[in-house]
Amino acid sequence: MREAAPSARAHIALRGGLALLVTLGAGPAAPACSSIASIERLAHADVADERRGPPVVLEDPPPTGPEPPACSLRHPVCVRTADRASHSTFAVLLAADRAWDVLSGPLALPEPDVDLDGAWEIYLVDGVVEGGRAALRERDPRSRLDRGTSFGLVDGRLRAGCDLDVAVTRAMASAMMLAASPAVDPGSGRAEVEAIVRLASPCGLADPGGPDANADAIEFQRLPERTLIDPSSMAFDRGASLFFGWLDDTFAREPAGLIDALWSLAPTKTPADAWRWNATPTGFDVLRVSLQRSALEGSSLEDLWVRFAVARMHATPSAREAWHIPWPDHARRLASPEPVYPTGSSYVVVDHAGARPGQSLRIEAAWEDYGRMRWVVLKLDAAGGTIATLPVTSLERGTRASMTVESLEGVDRLVIVGVNVGSTDHPFDPDQGEWEPHGWLLTLEAE
Repeated sequence: MREAAPSARAHIALRGGLALLVTLGAGPAAPACSSIASIERLAHADVADERRGPPVVLEDPPPTGPEPPACSLRHPVCVRTADRASHSTFAVLLAADRAWDVLSGPLALPEPDVDLDGAWEIYLVDGVVEGGRAALRERDPRSRLDRGTSFGLVDGRLRAGCDLDVAVTRAMASAMMLAASPAVDPGSGRAEVEAIVRLASPCGLADPGGPDANADAIEFQRLPERTLIDPSSMAFDRGASLFFGWLDDTFAREPAGLIDALWSLAPTKTPADAWRWNATPTGFDVLRVSLQRSALEGSSLEDLWVRFAVARMHATPSAREAWHIPWPDHARRLASPEPVYPTGSSYVVVDHAGARPGQSLRIEAAWEDYGRMRWVVLKLDAAGGTIATLPVTSLERGTRASMTVESLEGVDRLVIVGVNVGSTDHPFDPDQGEWEPHGWLLTLEAE
């Protein structure tokens, strides 16, 4: 098992000009080492500041038959099964070679830590959840930071083809995550791995128009009010790969570069006898510190939630609308059908058809105490293109916001986006598991 020194972690995070903590965090004048040091300090927080992460779960490999494993001639990966003549053995090995080529090649992700035999092993068993996953075999007692050796589990019933390729890629990407950041929370880990699968496997990008295709993204977009990370639903978390994919597309200079940086720059240090991982820092801590240090105006984790909420309205499939109403000929008051959880969002669409020439729309929003919401109004044309994006300003701890939207020539519809940007008392913690939602009330009137 190989330990990644801080300098190696910095190299991984800065590869390809990504420079997460420089581009987003330190500003143009600050050296990279100062930003990386700030994240390293998060990893060595006092015990009072440590947050409890997911349980440390170690698994033993399943039993296999007496036959030796089938091993790749190009990569340190082997496939084991109870039946050496299984039709899947060599198909899995070929899929593993393809996945390794892409994941450790163009995507430059950290390779899985190998076992004492010098190979990362995949076990074919029936009934593997999600088709493929990685299981943590042991922690490295020699490393000063958390690292894990794993093995892969792939459903032996899968035939060669897309399902098998996705399952093997998912298992291998999970192993790479465990090698770099085993303390990542299950929801974020599943979403990050799935974002990588979508990059690494042609089968990972299903046709959104198919009857059963892209079911995870549909599930995610069907529940926009939910927190982005929700480990209660595997399908929702896989769909949350839309968020990490958007994050990577928006900020990384190389594919998967930002996800790699979130793993590399969130090193944790958990006592050897602990039964739960130390969850400080998380990938969201990396983003928060980076954005706080950014020289760009309006760069904060709150702005990130708002930007993604706007982006998911234009995604395929689009986020579910809370309300879609015609142009109001009298004052309308709309309540949130579902309360909005931290990082979640609501969408109200108002058609412009039927408005008199020169009319504007008065918007007044109110929400519950102890909630923090940000509001944005989008002007869209008939093709769904954005004509303008208008932030609705409010006081920092206020519960009301208002705006009159004017100059609606050429506008087909307005989209009012409300985003719960989280608590003022503590930063967003993906390991929290339960979050408090808040309702809202919109008053709309033509003027």
